[in-house]
Amino acid sequence: MTPDTLLALANLSAPRKPGRGPALHPDPLASAPTAAQALGLSRVDAAQVGALRDLHQTVAQLVDGLFDGRSVAAPAARLAELAKPSTATVRIDVAEDHTLRPWLEWSDPTAVATLARRVALELAEIDLARLRRCERPQCNLLFYDTTRSGTRRWHAESPCGIRERQRRYRTGSRSGSPARGAEHVEPVAGGA
Repeated sequence: MTPDTLLALANLSAPRKPGRGPALHPDPLASAPTAAQALGLSRVDAAQVGALRDLHQTVAQLVDGLFDGRSVAAPAARLAELAKPSTATVRIDVAEDHTLRPWLEWSDPTAVATLARRVALELAEIDLARLRRCERPQCNLLFYDTTRSGTRRWHAESPCGIRERQRRYRTGSRSGSPARGAEHVEPVAGGA
């Protein structure tokens, strides 16, 4: 499972192109249409924009607390409060072989309740050790490492992975260190 809603809210105001500002809108929560576009929702009521901003700040505080080792009790309680209007009804499906399969049918009165519920459920399901910030110094985007080895370093290969390797290569070649594979070998005295 990838925590898509958590990542979308945590990265909402982070620049998509480091050094060049957000690609979505200077403030994705400036209006209902930009908020809907930024969060992938079909529609957002104008009255909900303030609550969406509150949810975004709550998720950002929660994630920052997780990374900094600070207490996340206050943002977690606020997230639970924002998700509280969501209610679930238990349904049971009966298969042809007479086995029962229970599932929850959610009823969310607002977009904020829907998103807060999704974030809470995603946090309960994911391995928090795989939640990371991009290692490129100019980028601050959050990502979830889904690799088998758990060693992903950048939120995306392009641009961050490529640019970071370019930077390391350029700083290495300027310092006078030999290029990879071109090591200086001393001749062996008395050799053939």
